Amino acid sequence: MVVERYEDLVGHIAYEFSRKFHMIEAADIRQELWLWFLEHPKKLKHWETEYDDKNSIKLVARSLRNAAKDYCQREKAKSLGYRVEDNYYYDKQLLEAILPGIFNGSRVPPSLTDMGYSNTKKVLSEGNNWLAMCADVEKCLKKISIDQYMILSYRFSDGLEINKIAEDLSVSQDAARMRINRALNTLLNMLGGNRPRKERDYVEQEPGETASNENDNEQWENPTQTFSEDGDEENDL
Repeated sequence: MVVERYEDLVGHIAYEFSRKFHMIEAADIRQELWLWFLEHPKKLKHWETEYDDKNSIKLVARSLRNAAKDYCQREKAKSLGYRVEDNYYYDKQLLEAILPGIFNGSRVPPSLTDMGYSNTKKVLSEGNNWLAMCADVEKCLKKISIDQYMILSYRFSDGLEINKIAEDLSVSQDAARMRINRALNTLLNMLGGNRPRKERDYVEQEPGETASNENDNEQWENPTQTFSEDGDEENDL
């Protein structure tokens, strides 16, 4: 049975993406992932017959993660009131450009030269992304801890340098810098993390290797196990 075979995998991926996209319930993601099986019966049958258990489950896991990414991106845009094509992915440099405007209420976008991208006078509001990004970040700011909110306020509202923040908190400069980075990372995770990448749903074989390997029949058993884009196993958080 498909449900019995993939129930743990579907549950793990749904939980994984509900942690990255806090506005979406794991149960909704799980339902979307089960739809993938209904929509791709031929693909699933091909993988299960042409590959051994380990590789077939890797392929299913990659496709389910791609489906989860697409669904979460759509729902994230819907929940924050902008179009999915305006969905923007964040990094620390972008957050550092957005936060001062949120704290002081200006919402004025910096130029791309201020961001260090190119020798141009264009601003990040082009493409109608800026207000959507500000709303996105502002909503997540309300969910972080008071301590993290305050240290981001010191840095991006008051404009304090690291040494001054360290002095006010009676900690070392390295400790102050680490706390700011942790607060930024918390925001990044709430915002869905860095730009997601599509995972390849095929197996790269070595020369002379057959699709099925009778000696490699390992099952997907570890609920904390994920697969990188290159197909290597990696541990989730």
